[in-house]
Parts: sequence; C-alpha cells; structure tokens
Amino acid sequence: MQQKNDLLHGVMFVLADMIENRNEQKGGRIEKTISYLKILVNGMMERGVYPYELNKIDIELLISSACLYDVGKISIPEVILNKPGRLTKEEFNIIKTHTLKSEHIIDKIISKTENHKEFLHNAKLLAGNHHELWNGLGYPRGLEKTNIPIQGRVMAIIDVYSALVSERPYKKPFTADEGFKIIMDGAGEQFDPLIVEAFLEEKEQIKSVV
Repeated sequence: MQQKNDLLHGVMFVLADMIENRNEQKGGRIEKTISYLKILVNGMMERGVYPYELNKIDIELLISSACLYDVGKISIPEVILNKPGRLTKEEFNIIKTHTLKSEHIIDKIISKTENHKEFLHNAKLLAGNHHELWNGLGYPRGLEKTNIPIQGRVMAIIDVYSALVSERPYKKPFTADEGFKIIMDGAGEQFDPLIVEAFLEEKEQIKSVV
C-alpha cells in the first residue's frame, strides 16, 4: 500500500511540476508552496486554530494533495499564462476557469479509481476554493467567510504569498517581508483573519524555505 501511495504522489508531483514549467516559473514553486502549506497547517494545529475542522482532516494527505491545486492551468493557453503585461478582462476570465477545470480533472481521476479518495477530495477542495475570498468577492462561486472550506481558506493565503515572492513573466519577486505585509493587509477582506494571524506567527520559519 505504501508503494502505491508513493507512486501516486510521485506521479501527481511530476504532473504539477510540468504544469508549473508551462508557466515559465523559476525556483521550484510547487515544492516551496507545499512547504509553506505544511508550516502553516502545523502551526494552526499547534495553536488550536479551527481545531474542529482540521481534526476531521488527515493533515498529511491534505499537504501532499496540494500538488494538484492548480492542475486546471494545464488547459490555459501559454500565451495567457506567460503574458508579460496586464491581462485583458477576457484573458482574466479565461484564467479564472482553471479552478473549475481543476475540479473537473480531479473528478475524472476520482471516477477512475477506488483508492485515494481522501487525497483526491482534499485536492479538489484546495483546487476549487483557493480563489474564494473572505468577503465573498472571489471565484468561482462567491463563497464567503467560513462557508469557504478550510482547505480553500488556507490555500488562498499560501497561493498569494507564493506568487508574490516568486518571479513571474510580468513581475520581479517581492521580498518575503513585502509578501507578509500584503497578506496582513488582506486580513478580514481577502483572507480569513485567524489564519492570517497563524501565518504571521510562522513568519521566520516560512522565510527559511529556500
């Protein structure tokens, strides 16, 4: 069973890495993103942040399933993913479809296997909800506050921070401190304020990820 789990995770990670390479990103963003997520979720567990929700989740599976959270970007044209300037409204609307496309891809995987259901369930919740906003102005469903699954509320912070401190076709990386400031400023509007507080508590450990 462990060999099958290792194979699954290996295949999923390679798939995620291939998708990231289409996005012309440098520095192993997937590995760093998963490391940030692990630090944050473990910090939340230690501090008793949303224990009722987290205690119902296999934390190890949650963390490992994050490799699939952007899998839907495989269907987004590279000319949009790698555009050096500001996206048009139409281009941004195409980018936004990656959340539902991620869910669709993961649903297809679920339909083909009797195993790894919890891993894939977490992956789907991460993928489909990491662009939902605390104030209800996110996408794809406009969920708000704790109506957003805990997986999405956590991943929203990690995804934005990871993007901020990474080099992208349209920008140079922000410093870690600049990234933390932007996350802090988004508390209560873009992000769950309790999870932001836990994220800031882990500042030094997150900054140590290389």
